[in-house]
Amino acid sequence: MSVSTLHPGVLAAGSAGRPSPPPPPPPPPQHARPRVVVHNVGEDGCAGEGATSAAAGVPKRRHRSFKDAMEVVERMTGRRPNRCPDGFETTKRFIDRLGFAPILERIRFVHVAGTKGKGTTSAYTAALLQAYGFKVGLFTSPHLTDLRERTVIDGRLLDENTYAQYFFEFLDKYEALQYSDSQLDRDIASPSRANFFRFIFLLSLYIFEQEGVEVAVMEVGIGGRIDSTNTIPSEVSIITSLGYDHMEILGNTIQEIASEKAGIMKSGVVCFAAPQTDHPETRLVLEKHARKVGAPLVLLDQNVLPIRSWPKLAIGGVHAIEDSKLALMAARCVASIPPILPLDEVEKSVLQSMTYAGRSQIATVDDGANITFYLDGAHTVESISSATQWFLDVSAANTRDPAPRRVLVFYTSRDPKRVLKAFMPYVSHFCKVVIAQVANPRMTSHSADPGDVEGKISELRERMVTTTQHWRNMYREVTCLPCARPFSALEDILDLVVPAASDNEDASKPAQVFVCGSFFLVGDIVKLLKVYEAGGRRPE
Repeated sequence: MSVSTLHPGVLAAGSAGRPSPPPPPPPPPQHARPRVVVHNVGEDGCAGEGATSAAAGVPKRRHRSFKDAMEVVERMTGRRPNRCPDGFETTKRFIDRLGFAPILERIRFVHVAGTKGKGTTSAYTAALLQAYGFKVGLFTSPHLTDLRERTVIDGRLLDENTYAQYFFEFLDKYEALQYSDSQLDRDIASPSRANFFRFIFLLSLYIFEQEGVEVAVMEVGIGGRIDSTNTIPSEVSIITSLGYDHMEILGNTIQEIASEKAGIMKSGVVCFAAPQTDHPETRLVLEKHARKVGAPLVLLDQNVLPIRSWPKLAIGGVHAIEDSKLALMAARCVASIPPILPLDEVEKSVLQSMTYAGRSQIATVDDGANITFYLDGAHTVESISSATQWFLDVSAANTRDPAPRRVLVFYTSRDPKRVLKAFMPYVSHFCKVVIAQVANPRMTSHSADPGDVEGKISELRERMVTTTQHWRNMYREVTCLPCARPFSALEDILDLVVPAASDNEDASKPAQVFVCGSFFLVGDIVKLLKVYEAGGRRPE
């Protein structure tokens, strides 16, 4: 059995799906950076054998491996989420108490917000800056299969030992604040998703400092105005295409959402923004906020970037072109390269070769199953629509069949009634849809509270039932198969894809399987593809 890739970077966990661009000219020699010290906190204040890790709730270990770090992460994320993660003020206090102000002064930052394509835009920006000769850090979220994907140096993951070393060095500093700052004690002792994001953001700053990063590209977590990442003194900011997302936090109208995203603008700092063709009313919100804070705003209209011929990108979808143009303008701004210059060969090569984990990924199962997976983490109405069009185009081209056998594997944590509307123009192209569930660390962690686990299982089951009901109400003509539990092996998916004798499908046609709706679902299936490729079998 084997899994072959039709697109670079599909299963390239070693590079987080982001291959390095062509080797840039050698940068000036990097001098060793002094280690960050914690102000007013003893360096080994809580690092002794037997000391307790407040954030993790377990004793610290003498030997701190990458596996140990992942166990700490399990416990940090094994609690209920914060519904209103106002991380800005708390993060500022952490930065002050950790003594991280010198990091923010030394590193140059590019800040990226938006609804669609902010991860892709961040990756393009980082790749271009690396090609210009900078040492570049890239902070994104979420990760697909490996926590290290969130903190990338020059397009590559740190090795596990180095990451674990930095992780525990920082964890000691972070937890030491519990004993010296009562205001931060609550956040350290009560982990949640919002507090975990802040922890990983601060850890990334620490790693970037230790690695001598010159420019860091930082993707916003949620929104922008009160996001933890908004504590950075950005040199350039980017706002990608806007849409409806995280409405329980950002607001119920597109104008409210745009206002939250616009919150990353800063006085005197240029902001490059998508033209907002999906929601033109957001342009006025961005323009008003730019005037209010004194930020030069450059909207990517047709004549802003006078480069008519654009290279074919490895990432599919029309929005990828827009994302790459925003990235080029931002990267050139940092590098002091005039935006009016034509693309040089290095820039073209970066744009043509850059891939991003979870976007436009393709993998084929070659052991006779004759099934090709197309994976994209699109999860908003607009991004799902764009990704679906990419899937239809590419699957038809790959099979040379205008009507191949197409199956949708889908999961959403958002309002299914709203999100499922994205498939309305395309539903006739699918023969069936599989409503999936996602694996959740809170359901498998040995430290998880049984009541919390049961509640999460019930919540996921209810979401699956609701999504299934909405699909069947909206698209009765397409067979809908709900999954009672997350996939445990690739064979679980293959069994659903292979048509039953009663199905009205042409089993002789290769199956084209489109996975979308959630980066978590894509990450789960990427993991299963790796296990399958390595010869792993479904447990009996």
